[in-house]
Amino acid sequence: MKEHEIDDQGLGPRPEGDPVSAENVCPECGGSGTLGSGEVCPMCGGTGRLNEKLGGGGAV
Repeated sequence: MKEHEIDDQGLGPRPEGDPVSAENVCPECGGSGTLGSGEVCPMCGGTGRLNEKLGGGGAV
C-alpha cells in the first residue's frame, strides 16, 4: 500500500441509508458560482455547490 492510500480492508459495508456523499461549498469559487474574472466556475458549473464523497474523498 502506498503512503497516501487508506487501508479500508477491515471496514464493513456502509449501513443501509447511510449517505455516501453530501453537498458542500465549492472550494474553487467559494460558493459564489463565479470566478474572480466573472466566468462561471468550471468546477461546480455555476451552482456554488459540489456533491462530495464522505470520509475524505473528492468531488463526485
